[in-house]
Amino acid sequence: MLTRRYFLCAAAASMMTCRAARSQPATRLRLLVAGPAGGAVDVAARMAGEQLRGAGYLAIVENHAGAAGQIGVEALLRSPADGGAVLITPPGVFTIAPHVNAGLGYRMSDVAGLTTLCGYQFGVAVGASAPARTMADFLGWAKAHPGEASYGTPGAGTEPHFIGTEIERLSGVPLIHVPYRGGAQALNDISGGHLPAVISALPNLVTPYKAGKARVLMMTGTRRSAFMPDVPTVAECGFPDLASDLFYGAYTQTAVPAPVRQALAQALAKACQAPAYREGLARMSLDPLALSSQELDASMRAMDAKWAAVVKRTGFSLEK
Repeated sequence: MLTRRYFLCAAAASMMTCRAARSQPATRLRLLVAGPAGGAVDVAARMAGEQLRGAGYLAIVENHAGAAGQIGVEALLRSPADGGAVLITPPGVFTIAPHVNAGLGYRMSDVAGLTTLCGYQFGVAVGASAPARTMADFLGWAKAHPGEASYGTPGAGTEPHFIGTEIERLSGVPLIHVPYRGGAQALNDISGGHLPAVISALPNLVTPYKAGKARVLMMTGTRRSAFMPDVPTVAECGFPDLASDLFYGAYTQTAVPAPVRQALAQALAKACQAPAYREGLARMSLDPLALSSQELDASMRAMDAKWAAVVKRTGFSLEK
């Protein structure tokens, strides 16, 4: 009798606890996306936001596109340092932008990494009708056609821009950089034969690649992509120093109290482990990648040192 009464009381207490938990208002969390609505980083942020409901957060996605992600950073730094805002962005906005724009109003030390939402790579691609079938072919053609050997990127001062300058430096083959406002038009131009090559993120390349409108010659990751297993890495193509595993990271201000940052990091990491979230990543050709806050900060420091040296070698500045 005592045992039965104990279990009845325990069950009643559990139900009351569940009702109390359900009655707790969700904590509002602004997810500031450094990119336009509909882009890969935006979709990843929205999928993560959906999964954050289980941790008691009501995620509101805000798009702050423009200035290569810098507008998103500024929106974060204008927010109260209470953990109510998290920035979702590729790393270049911290690891490259301060080196190409000395007048930038922020530095990497202004933010603290929480975790990563996913990983991605860049690829070098040519049109389907291009004569090059390998990276060596393309560089051989470029050497023989110096006035025509151009490559398009999403803009000056971006990671693809400097990947191109490093390929040029390491191969000794002159290349002409053609900055676009975003990558869509550049992809259209290689498909139409108006541009020899493009350097773009893998999610942008998968559709034209599968449709036979683009040929991807090289990927920038440390290992071959599961979405393009037949495409060699930069190391396999003779450029091991270019190998890099990139990601969409989640950041908040360094002034946010450590316990709040830790709670956010744990909630985001758990959200990104959800099967529905991982299935969504696969549909977008993005890789699961869950770095801890310490691993993320270490990776950012390494990238910062790498790109600082690259930018210095080129002498490039957006202020010129």
